[in-house]
Amino acid sequence: MDQLWRDYKTYLHLRYGQRVYRIGLDGGFSCPNRTASRGGGCIYCDAKGSSAVYQRRDESRYNRSSAFVENIDQLGKPEPSLSLEDRKRSLTAQIRHGSDFLDTRYPDSAKSIYFQAFTSTYDEPEVLKQLYDHALQTGEYRELIVSTRPDCLEDPIVGLLASYRQRVDAVWVELGLQSGNDATLRWIGRGHTVSDYLDACERLHAAGIEISTHVILGFPLEGDAEILNTAKVIAQSHPEAIKIHNLHVVAGTRLYERYLAENLAVSDMGEHARQTILLLRHIPADIVIQRFLSDTPSHRLAAPRDFGDKNTFVTALRNEMVRLGATQGDAL
Repeated sequence: MDQLWRDYKTYLHLRYGQRVYRIGLDGGFSCPNRTASRGGGCIYCDAKGSSAVYQRRDESRYNRSSAFVENIDQLGKPEPSLSLEDRKRSLTAQIRHGSDFLDTRYPDSAKSIYFQAFTSTYDEPEVLKQLYDHALQTGEYRELIVSTRPDCLEDPIVGLLASYRQRVDAVWVELGLQSGNDATLRWIGRGHTVSDYLDACERLHAAGIEISTHVILGFPLEGDAEILNTAKVIAQSHPEAIKIHNLHVVAGTRLYERYLAENLAVSDMGEHARQTILLLRHIPADIVIQRFLSDTPSHRLAAPRDFGDKNTFVTALRNEMVRLGATQGDAL
C-alpha cells in the first residue's frame, strides 16, 4: 500500500501475486441515456463511449501528441448496430488485439476481461450471458469487469453477474456516480439520482460483487462543499475502489458546445490536485484508488490541453500531500 493512498497496482500484486492488466472491450452496447427522449447522453459523452484507446484502430493515425481535431466528422464514427453473432466476432478480434498488445508490452502478466464502452449491462440478460460467456471462454482471466450505470442493474442482471464468481477470482462493476449531488447530476443530464446509485451499491454488495465508483471533479457547479458531499456518498456506499476523473472537454459532446458558448472554466493540474486531495482525505483509507485522471486521446481533447501526463500529475499530487502531511482518510 502506498503511504499516502491505497495504490491500485500494489493492491493487485498483493491480491494476485503478479501484475494484472485489463483487456478493454466494446461489446456493441449503447446506453439508455443516449436516446432522444433523454437528451442524447451525458453532457460529456462522445461517440466512442470511453472505449479503450488501443482499440480505436480507425484513429490509429493519431498519437498522444496530436493536435485537437475540431471537426468531429474527421474522427471515427460509432459502429452501426450489429447482430449478436457480429458482436461475438468483434469481441474475438478485440480480445486477440488486446492480448497481443498486452503480451508485447507486459509479458508474463495476467489478464482480466473489461467490458468498458458505454453501458455494458444494457441488454436482455440472455444476450448479456452470451456475450460475457463468449469473452471469458477465450482464455484464462483473473477478473470480469463490467462498466455500467446505476439504473441498468435490475436484479436478474445482478444475479447473472454474481454467477461469474464461480469462473473468475472476482467480479467487478464499474459504476458511474460522477457526483454525490443531484443538482450536478441534473446539469450533466445523467438520468439517475444519488439514491439510485446507493440502491445499486447495496444490491451489488449483497451479491458479492465488487464495485469501482467513478467520480468527476471540476464541475462548474461544484465547490469544496459539493466535493465533500460526494466524499460522504462514497463513504456511505463504501465501494472497493474509485476512479477519479478531471472534467475535460471532448470534441463532439454537448459539453464542448457549452464550453465554446459559455467559456466554461476547466481545472488546471494544480486545481485538480487540490480537489483530489480534498476528496482523498475524506474517504475511507481502505478504498483502492484506480485512477486520478481522465484518459482521452489528445486529438479529441479540447480542454485542458496543457494538463500534463499521468506521471507528472501523480508526482505533483504526492509531493503536495507530503507537504501538507495528508493521507487518504485522515480527515474522517
